Amino acid sequence: MASLARVTCRRLALVVLVAAWAPVAARAADDAAPEPAAATCPDVVTDAAVEAALAQAGDNRAELEQALAAAAAHRDPRRAPALRFLVANMPHHGYVTTALRDAQGRDVPYDPLAYDTFAAAREALEALEKEHGTLDFARDGFASDLEHVTASFLAHHLDAAFEAWDRTPAARRVTWPTFLEHVLPYRGSEEPLDLWMPDLVRRYAPNVHGKRGEMPADELWAWLAREVSSRVRFDERYYLHPTDQGFGEMGRSGLGRCEDITNMQTFAARSLGLAVAADYTPWWAHRDNNHAWAVLLDADGQGHTPAYAHAAKVYRKTWSLQPGALADRLPEGREAPNRFLSSRTYRDVTDQYRTVYEVPVSMEGDVARAEPFAYVAVFNGGVWRAIDHTDVVDGLATFHRLGGDVIYLPAVFPKDTLEGAAPPFLLDAEGNATVLPGTGEPVEVLLAATRPTQRSVDTGDVTPTSSLTAGASYRLQLWRDGAWTDLRSVVGSEEPVAAAGVPADGLYRLLEPESDDLERIFTIEAGRQRFR
Repeated sequence: MASLARVTCRRLALVVLVAAWAPVAARAADDAAPEPAAATCPDVVTDAAVEAALAQAGDNRAELEQALAAAAAHRDPRRAPALRFLVANMPHHGYVTTALRDAQGRDVPYDPLAYDTFAAAREALEALEKEHGTLDFARDGFASDLEHVTASFLAHHLDAAFEAWDRTPAARRVTWPTFLEHVLPYRGSEEPLDLWMPDLVRRYAPNVHGKRGEMPADELWAWLAREVSSRVRFDERYYLHPTDQGFGEMGRSGLGRCEDITNMQTFAARSLGLAVAADYTPWWAHRDNNHAWAVLLDADGQGHTPAYAHAAKVYRKTWSLQPGALADRLPEGREAPNRFLSSRTYRDVTDQYRTVYEVPVSMEGDVARAEPFAYVAVFNGGVWRAIDHTDVVDGLATFHRLGGDVIYLPAVFPKDTLEGAAPPFLLDAEGNATVLPGTGEPVEVLLAATRPTQRSVDTGDVTPTSSLTAGASYRLQLWRDGAWTDLRSVVGSEEPVAAAGVPADGLYRLLEPESDDLERIFTIEAGRQRFR
């Protein structure tokens, strides 16, 4: 089933949308912040990097060369290095389309926005799966920026970006590298290509005079985030609409999912010269689904949101191509386990959110020991999902920057399925790793629920504990030797049900009679379930 936790791809139309542009009103001379000297705005990319990008532009190369030439001739010496940074790192940025497909790769038409509620849209998707079998969203096309962006688009975006930065008081201005990475870019994720910067500079520039103009960055950001949230509201139907909406689309719909809202907040912040990053956790470790959010950065590009400090891993989207990306190191013919690990534009910033730890793991079995890369996975949506990778050296995989109070599974991806490569382990809040092989001394556990109480980070809705139903039959499963194994049947009761003779060091889940495979994993502590 295309469960909510698996709906993360994006479905877009292959049309490059460019909003109408009008000149940004000139600012008054006495409002200007001192412009940084050209010497403090160095060129941070090589000619070879720019040429490598141009070589991939095909018929659009002339547009990019025209834009670069215009920037080089511009009276503002910052323009050329800024545009060279954008172009050199433009490969792999673009507008992604996806389609809902069956197991044979055939498209299945589906529009969740045709339904009035999330429940109705979800019911329609489930009906399609009864008819077509397992469905999932798959990448369908890619409209590369290198092949579509125009010289005019880039010139107008640069005009507005420097307008915004030059308005920024010295106390709020970020460094040149942070400006390039988190203020200058014209794109938030994989949304349609829109020229939003001029519109937003016009919208928000009048609001940064007087008292608000002197606000510290965090106060201005708090006001701006609230203002944007009043324009684009969260709508659960967009869980099932895996589309990164563009600026124009969000303006018309006024609705979106977390990534849409994050993009709009990021756009608005950049229009005021604030450095705001799009951070995300690819998969929660304590619940299903994932999340993205916008975070204010300091002058040097550091920052975090305390509310998400419990994430096992936090990554930050970047404009620049990251050296050593997994996608560039995989052997020919091999793929990453999921879309996010295939990206070349993300940076691990977990250590900006929480204390992190390093865990060495010995790979088990000849296949795992021979793999070049190992993955660490968390349990989400009924399956293990990879959230990071590392090299395997002499059969040893050392995982880095892991958050604590999380259960992880070391794994490999030799073909098209993630496979356990060692027993799961619990990394506690102090960084102590406890292996869970499921072979320890037998103990008794009291079983009372299949899922704990959980709160949605998107809607704030609380899902109560899923307690056992009296008389219903449940399956107690243990993870051992790389798979879930049925241990016994359990009959529900109004009181906790005792199950004796189960390994103390096991990782378990208790499946409901008609399981949706979304029951949470748990360990045994003091004879009771401890959900993870």
